[in-house]
Amino acid sequence: MFKKAALVALVAASTVLSAPAPPPPTDTDILNLALTLEHLENAFYTQGLAKFSEQDFENDGLPAWVHGRFVQISQHEAKHVEFLNAALGDKAVKPCEYNFPYDSPKSFAAISMVLETVGASAYLGGAKFLANNADYLTAAGSILSVEARQASWVTSSVMKLQPWNGPFDIPLTASGAYSLAAPFIKSCPSTNAPLPVKSFPALKITNSSPAHGSEVSVKYGKSKDATHGDSAYVAWLDGLDVFYTKLGKDGKTKVPEGLMGTVYAAVVKSEEPPSDDNMLSGFVVVQFPFDSRAQLQ
Repeated sequence: MFKKAALVALVAASTVLSAPAPPPPTDTDILNLALTLEHLENAFYTQGLAKFSEQDFENDGLPAWVHGRFVQISQHEAKHVEFLNAALGDKAVKPCEYNFPYDSPKSFAAISMVLETVGASAYLGGAKFLANNADYLTAAGSILSVEARQASWVTSSVMKLQPWNGPFDIPLTASGAYSLAAPFIKSCPSTNAPLPVKSFPALKITNSSPAHGSEVSVKYGKSKDATHGDSAYVAWLDGLDVFYTKLGKDGKTKVPEGLMGTVYAAVVKSEEPPSDDNMLSGFVVVQFPFDSRAQLQ
């Protein structure tokens, strides 16, 4: 069966003229995407720490020293912005206007965990496009490791969850990473250069921390030619693995077994890794917390 399908695919590829593939993103494209995310993080910490004092953290059940660590993270993000601005010069994108839906230090910490985790995934996914520039690649790797450490600290020390998700982190495409940042962005300067991303409808899953094997409802803004159950799947990204579950016509799907820690999920057209060509929605963060014995909590 596989051989027959492969033969059909080869014949089709040799007889059908397809549209040329878009050129890969340039160093400037990737660095501006990174700067867009760093601007967002910089604004998040600047605004949040201006809003919440050490006493506010204590009143919300968090030690005062947690506030001090967030101040240090804020300083890191400001340095990242400074570095990328210098690297890009007059090609650097400017900050956008943002909307961060926190109302307490604990909700501030929860959003921080998402932003830091997505930041690490974005750098990991974009690194291959910087392979021809050793200086940029080294700098991106240096920032990536800091983002990952910060995500680990927020997740374990502040939120009392697992400090890592497994032996591998999740790389995200440019569009995938941007889809997770987009809900916090209200508008951007019209003078900013276009980013190497495609916009997708936001995805909502009824339970952000579901049990393995449970049924969840999935909602996203579908285009006219995309309907539930019509070649639609939910792709669950866990480390370097992708798991697929069929999306029913009722908008429900079953959570696969074995997912651990922070997972990204998106609706796709086919059982292929999420890309600009087969994504039907943006990503959403789903949590599967586990304890020191690797047992789900």
